[in-house]
Amino acid sequence: MMSKHRIPIRFVLWIVWVLCMGPAGCGTGVRPDADPFPLKVSGIRKLADGFRFTEGPAADGEGNIYFTDIPNNRILRWSPDGQIRTFLENSGGANGLLFDKDGDLIACAGGIGKLVSIDPTGKITILADTYEGKPFNSPNDLWIDGKGGIYFTDPRYGHRETLPQDGEHVYYLSPNRKKLIRVIDDLVRPNGLVGTPDGKRLYVGDHGANKTYVYSIRRDGTLTGKTLFAEQGSDGMTLDAAGNLYLTADAVAVYAPSGEKTQTIEIPEMPSNVCFGKGGRTLYVTARQSLYAVDLKSNIYSFTLKDIDGWPVGLSRYEGKVLLAVNVASECAFTGQYANLERLYRKYKDRGLVVLGFPANNFGSQEPGSNAEIKEFTVRRFGITFPLFAKISVKGEDMHPLYRSLTSPEENGEFGGPIPWNFNKFLIDKDGNTIARFPSEVDPLDPQIIEAVEAALR
Repeated sequence: MMSKHRIPIRFVLWIVWVLCMGPAGCGTGVRPDADPFPLKVSGIRKLADGFRFTEGPAADGEGNIYFTDIPNNRILRWSPDGQIRTFLENSGGANGLLFDKDGDLIACAGGIGKLVSIDPTGKITILADTYEGKPFNSPNDLWIDGKGGIYFTDPRYGHRETLPQDGEHVYYLSPNRKKLIRVIDDLVRPNGLVGTPDGKRLYVGDHGANKTYVYSIRRDGTLTGKTLFAEQGSDGMTLDAAGNLYLTADAVAVYAPSGEKTQTIEIPEMPSNVCFGKGGRTLYVTARQSLYAVDLKSNIYSFTLKDIDGWPVGLSRYEGKVLLAVNVASECAFTGQYANLERLYRKYKDRGLVVLGFPANNFGSQEPGSNAEIKEFTVRRFGITFPLFAKISVKGEDMHPLYRSLTSPEENGEFGGPIPWNFNKFLIDKDGNTIARFPSEVDPLDPQIIEAVEAALR
């Protein structure tokens, strides 16, 4: 018998959103409640040129970028002071590079068909050179999992008449580097690959079929659940901190964890491989005869948060507005500022100002209530009509990505820095750039805020 109770359409839509957009479908190793950390290009710099064909960028812990110049058979190192030095001559035609947890550089020495380890002095140790007694084709790219196991691709470019192996496949070398297994044997020409930090997913680009797949990683390193991720192959690839995948072809294509292509980064030369440097806000790109740096920063309009009622709100709806972002609390000495935040909002909202309130319980436990309690309190006590969001963290390990961006000096320049207390205020212009920051003690109707708001609205 059909129930007489109707299910509210709002509840049905919420369920649909959870199923379609929620964390269950991501599988990227990103914290389940984390929003994507959207990045936009703020500049592209050529760091060095004059090479024959660059590949395999890899960052060390000091901010240096190692990369290969394959035809010249060498590995080079770019340092943050802008100097280029040769790290290793006679590299065995090294292609893909990656540092292991011991600080040794692991290289796919495709020219000699070997996977090798190179210590800081340049001493080379062969890790793998055959499978079932036969040499590899040309090891190309690699990824090291959290246990120290190494996945690597083994395609062949150029002469293909005498492939040593029976095809072009993907292999896994165990963490103790004693056992080698073949984990993928049904691709046309695998090339770039990268895994998620939690070790649960592996992305592999099939350059020969122009497709990228994602696999689930089992405990023993074998793979299962092959799923088409993107209708695009890739030479090299990398992931950012939010699980966005960067693929290289004619340009650098960025895909969200959902598989949606979100942006294309045009490089002056055709890119071959990518990696993030120290800090994760500069993308280094090897591209034909050069090495490039792509400076990235957060795009505030790409963040999505839940409002005070639990509904997802994209900040993109406020694009073209002037924003005042405030971390608020209900039991703080500054809680009375709610009243003037509302007055400020009502005074300027028709001219394009939006006040955004982000309840946070990071300081003195002064926001202990539930979202429903916060809403009831602010509406009853202060008549709040400006947008309020669900409670988030604005400091610490669980800091929301929006506030990671706002407080990062790399992302937000002079306005970066930790949130010291409740009711800090970021003023953001119509282009999404922070133009002023005001501490807790500056009242929303203080002349300096009024002057800054009116200037931004003009």
